[in-house]
Amino acid sequence: MRSALGRTVVLLSGGALATAGWGAIFPFLYADIADLRHLGAAVAALTFTAFAVGSILAAPLAGTLADRVDPVRVAVLARVGLAASTWLLDQTDRPALIWLYAAGLGASLALAQPAIQVVLLALAPAERRRDVFAWQFIALNLAAAGGAAAAGACVDLTHPGGMRPVYLIGTLAALASAGVVQLAGRGFHRESATIEAAPQPASYRSVLAARPVRWLLGIALLITLACYAQYDAGLPAYVLAATDVHPAMLGSAVALNALLVAVLTGPVVAATRGRHGTTLLAACAAIWVLCWLVFGLPLLVGGHDGGFVLLGFAVMSVGETMMAPILSPLAAELAPAGAAGRTLAAVTGATTVATAIGPVLASGLLGLHHPGGFILMQVGACLAAGAAALRLRRLVVPAPVLNRGELLPM
Repeated sequence: MRSALGRTVVLLSGGALATAGWGAIFPFLYADIADLRHLGAAVAALTFTAFAVGSILAAPLAGTLADRVDPVRVAVLARVGLAASTWLLDQTDRPALIWLYAAGLGASLALAQPAIQVVLLALAPAERRRDVFAWQFIALNLAAAGGAAAAGACVDLTHPGGMRPVYLIGTLAALASAGVVQLAGRGFHRESATIEAAPQPASYRSVLAARPVRWLLGIALLITLACYAQYDAGLPAYVLAATDVHPAMLGSAVALNALLVAVLTGPVVAATRGRHGTTLLAACAAIWVLCWLVFGLPLLVGGHDGGFVLLGFAVMSVGETMMAPILSPLAAELAPAGAAGRTLAAVTGATTVATAIGPVLASGLLGLHHPGGFILMQVGACLAAGAAALRLRRLVVPAPVLNRGELLPM
């Protein structure tokens, strides 16, 4: 048990290192491509779409590899690919190559995610999985906070090359992550996993045949479209274009969001331990409705833009503490036997479809100078995600439990 706990801690640290790297780059990537490289908003928006397309194309392979071969090796090689893609992304001003390297970045992240999650699921007893993924979320957000703070301190959006130190940080962080993950996973294939084995080979068809999984995929798509699809592209573009907020303030808001998530996740997980994951997804969607209304206040009230942006990122963090620690354990709970990796990859695929759609929609609305429409789009996606989560709750929670007003722990 001590060995499994030690491996878990080291593995979480390895994942956090990579997050510190690309988390420093993403808040400023749109401005780097559109303004510093003078390529315009369309090229910048399509860069995020290319990132998402790379993730979507890699997701099915990621799930298959995580289920069938050594997931540690998959994660290590993916981190090396992440380092190469990050470095190359900084070396060109040609849109086609920028999109290619962005797609490589997305594919590398997609390949690593289910592999690391499968290792975490295997190391953790079923009753502790939500705790482990809460720890992962805390580690990732602390790393993202550090990355955003470092980037905000050294990025210069006034001249070409002002992002170069940030790309170097991302490259080195990805390489360090590969080494730490390799250390954590040494000899992992000899450990006994806690993931249920399949009586016969599982496939993506069996994953998609499960009705609750299909509902979960829809929720993942909608709730990502309502937040994370805009977190790295649409939201920074909205803040910088439609409000009177300096880039340094945006970096501080991102860091505040990450720090609050790290501080609040543990207490929120403890307070909601007896609540089913579907209920928490619905609560997250409701909180994010409020979040986007706060982000929209600068359009109605002048003179307090920075405060509203900080408050919006703070409210967003509360919803994140309910979503991230339970989405992967819920996917594992609903997965057919022997298909945990594929189910996790399918969820990743759904979220990356939203990531592909989100920047395009945001770019269109903001490019046409309709920031209010951008805010209303996020509110609508939140409401739809909340309704779908309540529907999934009725599918997976027994009726007698619902009638008593109680919820099953995950």
